[in-house]
Amino acid sequence: MLCVILAAIMKTAPASSGAGPAAAPPRVGTVEPRGLTECSGLVASRHQAGVLWAHTDGGGPKKSVLYAMDRTGRSLGSFPVVGAVLVDWEDLAIDDSRNLYIGDIGNNNARRNQLAVHRVPEPEVGKGPAAVAVRQSWQLAFPGAPFDCEALFVHQGQGYVISKVFKDAPAVLYTWSLSATNQPCVLRLVTVLRITSPVTGADLSPDGRRLGVVAQAGAYVFRVDEDFAALGGQTPFHVRFKDQRIEGCAFVNDGLLAVSEHRGLYLFNAPPFVAGP
Repeated sequence: MLCVILAAIMKTAPASSGAGPAAAPPRVGTVEPRGLTECSGLVASRHQAGVLWAHTDGGGPKKSVLYAMDRTGRSLGSFPVVGAVLVDWEDLAIDDSRNLYIGDIGNNNARRNQLAVHRVPEPEVGKGPAAVAVRQSWQLAFPGAPFDCEALFVHQGQGYVISKVFKDAPAVLYTWSLSATNQPCVLRLVTVLRITSPVTGADLSPDGRRLGVVAQAGAYVFRVDEDFAALGGQTPFHVRFKDQRIEGCAFVNDGLLAVSEHRGLYLFNAPPFVAGP
């Protein structure tokens, strides 16, 4: 079925206008928190100005921590997470109700049969090192063969993940309902994206109109018109970047901020990455 959908999209869907090269993004900071040995997830707060949230990848329960920093990478505090063991945390998402979503979705060599996403309340920076507790978890089951995954975002009661694929295979967008449940949620295919580089992070802009994706080949941005299935027919705007270890991204007011395993923070600020009128 996936092959049939892919063939239909590639043959009949028109490419979007505006895709093309742009200047390399400037480096705007360096990750400071020592615990972020491999900064893998990144998202910007929607009610605490200038605050970014991040986490590291791997390391066991003692590293189940959310880190706050500013856009230059300066540390603003750390908050242990209770109720979620760090297996392979790969991305962070946020909603408009002051919730953060931790994507324990990494699946190297497709060894895991299920992935997990945990929802926690967003901590208040500057109010002490209080821990945050998981309020809801979802176990995500695969609709077919297991795959690797490092990109997560949420929107209007739905969670979304993007597969990390190799050998020039296209990335695939999947979804599940954020309704409370104790049963595994089988991921549902939304569409096949026109990205053939391994995807390592994603973020949806606060207005829901832009989907940013980072991959080994750089950063991409899609225009969103509430129909995520239509993204399969769109060629995203793409900026190539030489650092192939970009791991996470977050929309800020002047573009798409990306973080690499080498602790660098880069701003993709070509016009398609910035909010329009």
